[in-house]
Amino acid sequence: MSQRNYVNLSHFQGQAVQLHYRQQGQGKEIVLLHPSPLSSSFMQPLLDVFSKQGKAIAWDTPGYGQSDPLPATAPGLGGYVEALSQFISALGLKMPIIYGSATGAQIAIEFAKAHPDQTCGLILENAAWFHDSERDAMLDNYFPDISPKEDGSHLQLVWKMVSQLYHYFPWYDTSAEALVNESDIPLAVKQKTVLDYLIAGEEYHRAYRAAFLNEKPEKLAAVNIPTILIRWDSSLLKKYVDRLDDAGLPDNIAMLHCSTGIEARFEALTKAFSKHLGRSA
Repeated sequence: MSQRNYVNLSHFQGQAVQLHYRQQGQGKEIVLLHPSPLSSSFMQPLLDVFSKQGKAIAWDTPGYGQSDPLPATAPGLGGYVEALSQFISALGLKMPIIYGSATGAQIAIEFAKAHPDQTCGLILENAAWFHDSERDAMLDNYFPDISPKEDGSHLQLVWKMVSQLYHYFPWYDTSAEALVNESDIPLAVKQKTVLDYLIAGEEYHRAYRAAFLNEKPEKLAAVNIPTILIRWDSSLLKKYVDRLDDAGLPDNIAMLHCSTGIEARFEALTKAFSKHLGRSA
């Protein structure tokens, strides 16, 4: 099981920021960036997978889980990129692999472009391509206000969001065309996800929204370090990830396809880690 720790970024834009993280294993380091609005606890299965080959470190993105939020002077993804750079330096990590899913993938993409000297490669999941019209509609509907209400209606709203997001994408569209998963979701998983929304609070959308704005193929294509994009058939975003086949991505960005099921996904992630380990040996 992972160990839990904190690190302080003493001089982040004139403000102290404390970040929470989990780590597990020994050897080559890989930093795990979770989707929004979740936390490092969501990454425990991947900590188990990657720690078999190296040292896996999963942070709580600033403002999520138990990490302090960034100051308001750090808009967009840039603040998270700089926080990640300082996090890696504070822990004394040497050219770690960066794994990111969804929001985490977009932070990883921008980090690789801003700080290519701090990572030897990326592993990305759920890095999607949204058309402008889709993105506009999502930004209008995807992030409702969940500030506390006297009658508790905000709790019902968050439960509804979570219940639907595991079955539909985008979550607010319950049409047959938007159905992406018909499997039952355990109540414990829904409850845990709801708690992550509530812990993130009224600003739950901050990194989430910034990532949506970054889901464009030209953003990914500008990465010039070795990158492996996992193409999992069970992904909720499969339709939008598959579009990247037509994006004309450079040769340093490799597609790794895997079939349905969690075991296939874990095998693909293990293979991607091994490929990066081979390059850095």
